[in-house]
Amino acid sequence: MSRSNQTYAGMFFGSLFTVGLLLLAAYGIMRWIGADPGSIRDWVIGLFVLWWLIVVVVLPWDLHFKARGVLVDAARSRKDGISVSEADLTYVSRWAKLSLWLAIALHLVSAVGFWLLADLGIYHLGYYAAGAAILAMGLRPAGRAYEYLVDRLGNIGREVHHPRDDVLALRERIEGIDGRLTELLQRLDVKDAESWAATVEARIAAGTTEIERLRAAGEDARRANDDAHRQLARDAEAAAARMAEDARVLNHVRELVRFFKET
Repeated sequence: MSRSNQTYAGMFFGSLFTVGLLLLAAYGIMRWIGADPGSIRDWVIGLFVLWWLIVVVVLPWDLHFKARGVLVDAARSRKDGISVSEADLTYVSRWAKLSLWLAIALHLVSAVGFWLLADLGIYHLGYYAAGAAILAMGLRPAGRAYEYLVDRLGNIGREVHHPRDDVLALRERIEGIDGRLTELLQRLDVKDAESWAATVEARIAAGTTEIERLRAAGEDARRANDDAHRQLARDAEAAAARMAEDARVLNHVRELVRFFKET
């Protein structure tokens, strides 16, 4: 059930509950001030009669007028080139006719039933209830016709400022933007392995891994280079030491040669 249907059902049953509380409060106040409210049975029957009248006046007529409104909107949509399912129109049209006959039948049956309640002495206000049922059968369509006229005039006034063609074109643009936005969101969905965002993320992850590998390789190369330089330094020091030692030996040889020459 959609949220609007839940709201409608809540308002309808809430109104029935409110009516029951009001009648109960009226009965209690009359007893409290010392007035004779009559038999509690009449109040209970009256409450059920009132509830039934509300049901008969509201539900079938609302169904009928809703179906008629859908048919009017469908006709306007077809006029504007919007395709409408023929099966749906047949279904709505059938319910529009059925709900109308159902509403009229419920009013007539209710009037007869209330008249019998009064005639049998079960409920003394049955005659008034029967008259209310017959009267409501004409007043409710008249009230709904007035509402439809006001709504229709309002629509015409809105179309004067915002033509229906412009609204349809705007709706098409919005639908196109919505489609592109949906496509963009799909491309940016990292949970989808085939999306553009997931591909870029995978490439970034692969690039990060490669960078870390190169960084580790560079660190290893730097350490190897440092070790090689230290080894070269040690080799150079060793070579210098050997050269110094060779120089000292050569000096000693020169001294010996000079000594032998002088002797």
